[in-house]
Amino acid sequence: RENELLGALAEFPRVVASAAEFREPHRIARYLEELAGTYHGFYNDCRVLPMGEEKLTALHTARLLLCTATKQVIHNGLDLLGVSAPERM
Repeated sequence: RENELLGALAEFPRVVASAAEFREPHRIARYLEELAGTYHGFYNDCRVLPMGEEKLTALHTARLLLCTATKQVIHNGLDLLGVSAPERM
């Protein structure tokens, strides 16, 4: 799941360039919807934070960084569309 999310995040610059070239902002909206679905699958299947007495590992840290990157891409995409999002839900 990590690779799937990483691949989806890597598509963001291409999607933005394509949306700008063809003047089709809906491409960004559709991408963000798909990214949210990919992130949901990742978060559902992969434990990001340690549980109980479990020690924080490099894997936990890497997964947390993926979460942070996803948050940033979603923020950037929404900003390009002129849409604000709540900080917390």
